[in-house]
Amino acid sequence: MSLHTPPQSYMLRDIVEVAVAPSVSWLPQTIGWKVLAFVLLGAFCLWVVKQFKIWHSNRYRREALNTLNRIAKACHGSIQDPAAFRRQVSCDLFSVMKAALRVVNPKGASLYGASFLQALDAHIPENSRQFEAKWSHWMRGLMDSQYVLNEIELLLLLDDCQRWVGEHHAFLTESNCETNSEVQNV
Repeated sequence: MSLHTPPQSYMLRDIVEVAVAPSVSWLPQTIGWKVLAFVLLGAFCLWVVKQFKIWHSNRYRREALNTLNRIAKACHGSIQDPAAFRRQVSCDLFSVMKAALRVVNPKGASLYGASFLQALDAHIPENSRQFEAKWSHWMRGLMDSQYVLNEIELLLLLDDCQRWVGEHHAFLTESNCETNSEVQNV
C-alpha cells in the first residue's frame, strides 16, 4: 500500500493568492446615516406636532376639570346657607357642563333640560350613559327654586360630571350626529 504524499512545491509556484474583497457593512454608509437621521427627525417632528394638537384640543377638558375640582373643594368646606349654596353649586355644574358640551358640539349651546342630558349621554359609551335617566331631577332643580338637590346627590352629580368631562368622546361620530339631530327635534 502506498502512502499519499502532498504535492510538492514545484506544483504551487505559479499560483497567485487572490485578494479577498472587503466585506460589505450592514450599517448605512455616510449618506445612509444622513437619510436615516432625516427620516427619524421627520417622524419625531410629526409625533411632537400630533401630541401638541392633542394637548391643545384637550385644553377645555383641563379647564373644566380644574373648575370642577374647585367646586368640589368648595363643597367640602362650605359653611354658608346650605340650600342656597347647593343651588349655586348646581347652577355652576350646569354652566361647566354646558361649556364643555358647547366645545364638543356647538349645537349643544341651545339645549336645556332633557335634551341637554341626552346630548351629554350621546358623547359617552352606551354602557356609561346615565345623565338622562339618573339626573332629570337636576334640571328640575335648576328651574324650580323650591327644589334643591341634597348634599349627597350634589356630590354624586359632581362625580358624574367629572367622569363625563374626563371620558367623553371629543369628536362627533356619525352615530352621535344622528343622536344629536334627534335630540334637537325633541
